[in-house]
Amino acid sequence: MFISDNITRKSNLDVSDSLSAYLNHTCQQNPNCFVEFYKLLLAKKPKRILEIGTAQGGLTTYLKYMCDALELDTQIRSYDVNELPWFDAIREQGIDLCVENIFEPNYTGLANDEIIDFIQGDGVTLVLCDGGSKVREFNILSEYIKPLDIIMAHDYAFDSDYFTKTIKGKFWNWHEISEQDIKDCSDKFNLKPFMQDGFTKAVWVCKIKKEKY
Repeated sequence: MFISDNITRKSNLDVSDSLSAYLNHTCQQNPNCFVEFYKLLLAKKPKRILEIGTAQGGLTTYLKYMCDALELDTQIRSYDVNELPWFDAIREQGIDLCVENIFEPNYTGLANDEIIDFIQGDGVTLVLCDGGSKVREFNILSEYIKPLDIIMAHDYAFDSDYFTKTIKGKFWNWHEISEQDIKDCSDKFNLKPFMQDGFTKAVWVCKIKKEKY
């Protein structure tokens, strides 16, 4: 179903232009994200997606487009802290887009317990951390995901050395989260890499919560 020719715009890192597009879904992402998220949706068929950081909404609407194309019964809820002019158009697509800060001041925890109920509903939940503090978003939300749920964060590289040598100027120019930032919560909540080889080139960390035996 995925046709690479449908990537109609690719980010230009020479001028730090982060915008890519799949058909009319323009987002601040490396274009590799379109292939990798398609593969993830196809493999895991999530019942719900929680996105932190709607921004331009391109990734949000792309995920909705692909869920519909794959005939998945997936609820998408996206949060941003500012209302933007294009948000109503996104809501009209059936996306639950909320303008609300779900975190307590200084990211000491969740301010909205409804998020926990949403994450812990039946079936696989996919959590995407792409807001203003990805490290703290990941660390807080990772506590609540269920076994077989997936949690991800954008602008990821394993460490600063890997980012400088392998990613910067080639795949992406921004680095906001490293493996060391999420090591403690990954160990504590039994989070393991999932489809990470592909998502490394899309500058996302991708972890699945494993069952403990």
